[in-house]
Amino acid sequence: MPREKEGFREQLARLSEKYPGVEAIDLKEVSMLVGRQRRTLVNDKTFPAKKVGKGKTSKYMVSLVSLARWLV
Repeated sequence: MPREKEGFREQLARLSEKYPGVEAIDLKEVSMLVGRQRRTLVNDKTFPAKKVGKGKTSKYMVSLVSLARWLV
């Protein structure tokens, strides 16, 4: 079983406080949170965004757990 990186639990707790009752947030919120442009995040191969939906109604979502792991 892989070991959690130091600071993961703290990061997850902060995200859970900021977004109570939510499991995932959209890319626009992540972009504002981390101060990076949407395009930069989508082009980053390590960024944990998942495309949800098809066609013009699709959008990128990021789970809080994945985001916390990526931030540390």
